[in-house]
Amino acid sequence: MSLSMSSLPVSADPVTSSAMPAVTSTIDSIVTLAPTDPTPTRSTAPATTSDPVCSGNNWDRGTATDPNAPPGPYPIKGEQVYIQDPNNYCINLPNPESPFLIENYYSQGQFPSFVRGEGSVRSFCVGALSPGSLPMPPGAVKSLHITTNRNLNGKAYHQITGTLDCEILNMTCTGDNGGQYDNVPYKSCGKEPYSGVDVTKNPGFIDYVEIGGNGEFCMRTCVEGNQLGDPCNVKNDTNGCEVLTGGTMDRTPGFKLNGVEVKITATLPPGAKTSGASSSAKATGTAAATSALPSSTKSGALAQSVAVLGGAFAVMAAYFVM
Repeated sequence: MSLSMSSLPVSADPVTSSAMPAVTSTIDSIVTLAPTDPTPTRSTAPATTSDPVCSGNNWDRGTATDPNAPPGPYPIKGEQVYIQDPNNYCINLPNPESPFLIENYYSQGQFPSFVRGEGSVRSFCVGALSPGSLPMPPGAVKSLHITTNRNLNGKAYHQITGTLDCEILNMTCTGDNGGQYDNVPYKSCGKEPYSGVDVTKNPGFIDYVEIGGNGEFCMRTCVEGNQLGDPCNVKNDTNGCEVLTGGTMDRTPGFKLNGVEVKITATLPPGAKTSGASSSAKATGTAAATSALPSSTKSGALAQSVAVLGGAFAVMAAYFVM
């Protein structure tokens, strides 16, 4: 669902500490170099606004089941997010290995936006990887601000806001570029119904909502609840990050945890970059995605793909050669 990222004057959420599950911070962790879990199995095209069921005021599929539902358990691997600190988090972005996005964007030399990625997401992580996720490319996150264990109407949540380098991520961040990812179920016309929170890293937090566009993003992971009054309210997608964050959207430079500047240690060695669409598609045998890219990005994509395919040994070799 598209949205406007315009700033709206709203009141900030209460930010009193909560006795709900606490976040575990591991500031000195280093990012895992390659995922060890199988990639997600979901490969169907996302739902569109022309869906005769999910349109207008009809957002209930009743007892209908999803004929393309991937096997569980849920949330599935590759679509799990979490928030701990600026060195450990995962957010969802357009999936570079999605057959739908490869066919309609990458293979044509185009990049998807946040909204075009709805229904075709993949988790990208800094620090500890969630199952099936991809490492966030170095430099892709330009600034980041995390607040943990906040409380809204008696419900705890963590929040992350930041800015992105969309060129590194092979995403479009101009024009029709706003979207929302969440774990609203298929029954309620959710586009990412099998995504969710990595509860091993955010215990007790099972709902999430993420909004992105214009080179910025915001996300919350929360205790159960995604309706009006809940910190993970999914009904404000067209209003952007200002409303989702209750006026606390932070676009300032730096990387902070609860207002304190944090040293970023979760980095990849030189030569180990694993960029978004082009490199990942190339690494999975989809050469069309890379061959169609502008020449300025092909060499980087190829080098990054080699690093991914070579695994940890290739990464370490590249590190010492540098």
